[in-house]
Amino acid sequence: MLALSRGGRYTLDNIAPACGSCNASKCNDEVTGWLRRKRLDERAFLLRHLEIKAALALRFPAEPDAEPEASSSPST
Repeated sequence: MLALSRGGRYTLDNIAPACGSCNASKCNDEVTGWLRRKRLDERAFLLRHLEIKAALALRFPAEPDAEPEASSSPST
């Protein structure tokens, strides 16, 4: 996960839900580095992040592409 201020994308894979206090403490550090600095359980966080990501993906499914990509081979 890369902070938005460091070029991270605003996607479910890159967003870490956090309360205001934790988010301010994290600043623009990477989540794993912040967890280690605060001596928090990195494994528990990552497992919970996967659970939340899966729940959100079910609730907000990705929209399929409107049209399939055109073939690059010429028609004869």
